[in-house]
Amino acid sequence: MSTSLPDLTLEETRAALRRGEVSPREVAAGYLEAINRWEPALSSFRSVSEDLVHQVSRLVEDEIQKGVPRPLAGIGVSVKDNIDVAGLHTTAGSSWLNEQAADNAECWRRVELSGAVHIGKTNLHEFAYGATNVNHKAQTTRNPWDRRHICGGSSGGSAVSVATGSCSASLGTDTGGSVRIPAALTGVTGFKPTLGRIPTSQVFPLSPSCDTIGVLSRTATGCAHIFRSLVLDDPIEPDSPLRPSLRGARLGVVMSHVSRSSPAVGDVFRRALDVVEGLGATVEPFELLHEEESCLTTRTIVAFEAAQVHRRWLRDRREDYGDDVRARLEAGLAVSSRRYRVAREERRELAAKMLESQRRFDAVIGPTVPITAPRVEDCTPARAADMQAALLANTYCFNVTGQPAISVPCGMANDGLPVGLQMAAAPGRDGEVLSIARALQEATEWHRRRPSLEGLRQ
Repeated sequence: MSTSLPDLTLEETRAALRRGEVSPREVAAGYLEAINRWEPALSSFRSVSEDLVHQVSRLVEDEIQKGVPRPLAGIGVSVKDNIDVAGLHTTAGSSWLNEQAADNAECWRRVELSGAVHIGKTNLHEFAYGATNVNHKAQTTRNPWDRRHICGGSSGGSAVSVATGSCSASLGTDTGGSVRIPAALTGVTGFKPTLGRIPTSQVFPLSPSCDTIGVLSRTATGCAHIFRSLVLDDPIEPDSPLRPSLRGARLGVVMSHVSRSSPAVGDVFRRALDVVEGLGATVEPFELLHEEESCLTTRTIVAFEAAQVHRRWLRDRREDYGDDVRARLEAGLAVSSRRYRVAREERRELAAKMLESQRRFDAVIGPTVPITAPRVEDCTPARAADMQAALLANTYCFNVTGQPAISVPCGMANDGLPVGLQMAAAPGRDGEVLSIARALQEATEWHRRRPSLEGLRQ
């Protein structure tokens, strides 16, 4: 093939496999080669399932040769290490939790049944409670575009594994932006489905009422292939876009997300917005009502629920937590049960108002993250709260409402780091947000950019 296997998108790899241009074992070797090339410097994996990769690849080779391949036959998928994979240990990004999973989480079971090859478990911010992936107690995952910078989190290892071609897709989790933030900072596509669409059984919880299974791949089409395996009730067909172009699409620009962005991110987003309009979309600025208030309320819910998950461990092994995560968990202990119940009701009311303000649009858009990836050295415990607030500023609101949201690459800032464009549609309109993103990517080349090994020598 003229293109290196690790540089292919999921859909290109899938097509090459079905045409017989490459074998599952060759694809698997390409994934493992990429891991060997990038992994020592980036720490995106907690474990790599090399023997299993070879074993499953041999099995799916037979079904492809017989002409009866499953939808994801031979496609390598990594799994965030708070999602159980039978027989493997789940650490949830900690330095001390190390429990062997008896069964697969339901989300991974569905993807595996579609023929996907498990590549490995990816690193995350400790217990998924942070947006940097700077993990002071375990390992820190770095950005492949420049390893001096963070990759974002909490699904940072998943994003980096996709960006480096170590897999074609990854399963992550998203409670406040944990799939979309690292996708934006590493130049890949990250999709958060509607809240509740994908079961979270046997996924180590952060906030059970807010946790969402998400998908990372290089493209929206790649995400659609994985999403199609995760749900059985969505009409989207990954091989044929539902929306052939953006002509006629009505898109609302979230002005608060633009105004809080850095000049570098704002410039990239505005250029991307010109492209969106040039493709025929009608673009209109609007204000997302009750955004700040609703995010504060939902943070109260997340803090309370997370503290309940960790209450016993906070008592027995408090010093085993990183300073930033421990501070967030202990703040949650201070939230009363009454305040939690009130916050849940407030969230429902505010989410309804936020959704009402978007009704006239097919989707709303803005920069995914208002800044490019900060340096690892700047993500100290003393600055953790400010860094967390900056990274979550534009994503958290769509966790409040439970809307499907996606981050797609939209260019590079003047510091050489990627910028993401976020789109969100009404709850249940997962296919719509995916098809809009796919139409944009079919007309642009932003998702074609790849990090180089030069970034490792910084």
